[in-house]
Amino acid sequence: MPLDYAALFGLEGKVAVVTGAAQGMGEGIALMLANAGAAVALTDIQADAVGAAADRINAAGLRASAYVMDMADEAAIIAGLDAARAEFGRLDILVNCAGLQDRNFLQNTSSAFFDRMMDVNLRGPFIACREAVRIMRADGTKGRIVNIASNSAFHATAPSLLAYATSKAGVAGLTRSVAMETAAEGITVNAVCPGNTQTPGQMTSTGPVFPPEQIAKFMPPVGRVGQPADIAVAVLYLASPAASYITGQTLVVDGGQLTC
Repeated sequence: MPLDYAALFGLEGKVAVVTGAAQGMGEGIALMLANAGAAVALTDIQADAVGAAADRINAAGLRASAYVMDMADEAAIIAGLDAARAEFGRLDILVNCAGLQDRNFLQNTSSAFFDRMMDVNLRGPFIACREAVRIMRADGTKGRIVNIASNSAFHATAPSLLAYATSKAGVAGLTRSVAMETAAEGITVNAVCPGNTQTPGQMTSTGPVFPPEQIAKFMPPVGRVGQPADIAVAVLYLASPAASYITGQTLVVDGGQLTC
């Protein structure tokens, strides 16, 4: 009997919220999910940019709306998810992609710098997971949550990424813990862990410049850096019906970098 690939990987009738969707990886994920049939709510702290990203998806004949959301603001996260639920009538998929990549060496890492990284990269996704699960439970939705962590969660990839790596290790732990609490309700929670991926956020991050010998170490065995689409297809899989038996897992998408 032939496989029904549309049933396995299609998202017709589903609604997805993607945080950090104004550009780069988040925008790529939103576009991927929209092309699979989902209506997508794009959220980001950059109001003009997230609006433009939603406009580009709508111009392609797909369905998207934009919401301004600061992942360090609990009230904004709650309001944004509730607004998306109100507009689209349901919430099936949450993708936590928003994050900071700023750098600092240990001795130069202030508590304020560290706290800001945790607020956006870890506390924000925790609140978004909590609120998405609240909505899914109320609606009886067997939803999907996909958190964007990093291969830095498992291996110290470079000096000056201490706060970033710590936050992403927290995201991996958050993923497993939320998955344990929601599995019986059919809500799956997984993480995608990118390696070196070319995005505008990567290019504009602040902090010490990597020396040439460090940059050379970022090239994975496959011989190229990642692109947003490489991460987006992994998210699509975990958000799709095909992955209904997978939860609490961390999928590393890094071109084999962790094998080095």
